[in-house]
Amino acid sequence: MIAQVVFDLPLEGPFDYFIPEHLLHHISVGTRIKASFGARSMTGFVVALSPTSAIPSLKPVLSLPDKSPFLNDLDVDFAREFSAYYGCTLGEALFTSSRNRDKGTPSVRLDHTPLLNVYACKPLEYAQKIKEIIGTYQKSMDSKTHRPLRFLVLVPDVFRLTALAFIFEGIDSVKIGTRSSVFESDARFDAVMMVDEEDPSYKEEQTPMYETRQVLLMRAQKFGFDVHFIGLSPSLELMARVYDNEAKYIASQRDDIHKPRLVDLTNYKFVPGLISPPVRDALEAALKAGKPSVLVLNRKGLYRLIRCTKCAHILKCAHCDTSMIYSRAQAKFLCRHCTYTLPPNTLCPQCQLPSWKFMGIGVEQVQTELKKIFPQARVATFERPMKMTAQKTQGLLLPAFDILIGTQAVLRFQATLKAGVAAFIDFDAELSRLDMRSAFHAFCLERHISAMADQPVFIQTRNPNHYLLKFLSEGKIQEFYKEELRLRKEFGFSPFKHWVKISWRGASQKMVQEAAQEVYNKLTESLSDKYVVTPPLSDVVERKRDQFRINVMVQAFVVKEAVAFIKSVLGTCKRRGRVIVTLNIDP
Repeated sequence: MIAQVVFDLPLEGPFDYFIPEHLLHHISVGTRIKASFGARSMTGFVVALSPTSAIPSLKPVLSLPDKSPFLNDLDVDFAREFSAYYGCTLGEALFTSSRNRDKGTPSVRLDHTPLLNVYACKPLEYAQKIKEIIGTYQKSMDSKTHRPLRFLVLVPDVFRLTALAFIFEGIDSVKIGTRSSVFESDARFDAVMMVDEEDPSYKEEQTPMYETRQVLLMRAQKFGFDVHFIGLSPSLELMARVYDNEAKYIASQRDDIHKPRLVDLTNYKFVPGLISPPVRDALEAALKAGKPSVLVLNRKGLYRLIRCTKCAHILKCAHCDTSMIYSRAQAKFLCRHCTYTLPPNTLCPQCQLPSWKFMGIGVEQVQTELKKIFPQARVATFERPMKMTAQKTQGLLLPAFDILIGTQAVLRFQATLKAGVAAFIDFDAELSRLDMRSAFHAFCLERHISAMADQPVFIQTRNPNHYLLKFLSEGKIQEFYKEELRLRKEFGFSPFKHWVKISWRGASQKMVQEAAQEVYNKLTESLSDKYVVTPPLSDVVERKRDQFRINVMVQAFVVKEAVAFIKSVLGTCKRRGRVIVTLNIDP
């Protein structure tokens, strides 16, 4: 008997192995095996059994790590769907799906059409909403089932995990996990609750680059469990399902989040500094009342650009095509993409003079200004990573401050921090990012920061007529969603059309360019009306960590068809050993 085996490798497979007599009755689909692959002994998954093989001489299966199959047929079927959607190999899909699974736990499909609910509520209400959902199941199902009910709660990061784990500590029916726990969500769970599903942290950055929400919906359809999305700003992909009556939308005290106060900075163009008079007055009032304040600026460090005053050379990272920033807290120049640093007395590499001009603002610069305005206040910054004095409150570390200036990382404290005043120093920077999701990400950030404040959040802007700011200031949240969906449809983005990013990276710029150009040429040769293909373009940061990066984008209506088309073309192209190619769905 022959075992067809796949490994956690970017090689399609499967690979045939002879099953020795003593293992014959212990191997089935889903069994993990040990076998020689090249010069290594590796663990693989059996995906099929066959009486014969086209290979004349086969290596044997060496051993079995488990006493019973690790996965079953349903799990393998799901891995095939996952592989077809995200463009990874079946081996990569199986190992991704199995990393968070208990050994030998069967997956049994439930005879149940998945229920999809979208709850819009504030972060401080999340725990109560989860308890309400669990209570509903306990009342309706305890008398219908002879097994204990079980629930999974997905959160975007360990900080929110810590907060919820503290609340649900000792409740055996509830499991709380981050992104990879989505692969545990089979029939062992009656319902899965996903918190803040629009959070970018749910997107895996390594191959396979899956989106947790999409995987959860795929698994719910496969295994028949219910899904409840809990958050303040549901994604556009989810709201499109709501508008198409594929999911139920349930608002909970959403409208009591204050409408923001727009501060048009063009009215204060002759007022020096980064803090406008309205924000300064609000901070002063909060200090007198003994309430903390939070200011948001998504720019780390003290200065964002360092230029030589003699030769105009811009100080850049030696390993990335990006300018260095200066951090006063660490007293050094930093790269924002890698660990490369330079001492503050660094000479200009072009003219060898220590003549630097510092440009651009960062959180430390705001801190400097506020210390001058309010010398008696404790002004702290929060950037990741950083060290600061802290006290432990409900499992989270909170900084000691009167005024906190931070990047969006301050959202990790949203379950425990209530600010008297909250303000955005430069909201326009959020709206001007090179990303079709920039307005939506800015919307999500504003909603969450607003929910942390006692009063309306201040937004300093030079573009008060931007459609997002108009909708926010008028409290027209649903209108904003509909406008964003209209724009997505007009320009062909998710959820109406999808983009597959084919990325090449390698140490040789020439080899990366040649690999991308070859694939682009072959894609366009066999192109049909189903797809749009862009020419090879350098990544926003072309060289990162000494790796050159080039992308080709393919637009399509159906992801699986586009992925199959791309992989068929990649299979005909020359393999360049030191160039890595990856696929990213809806990056």
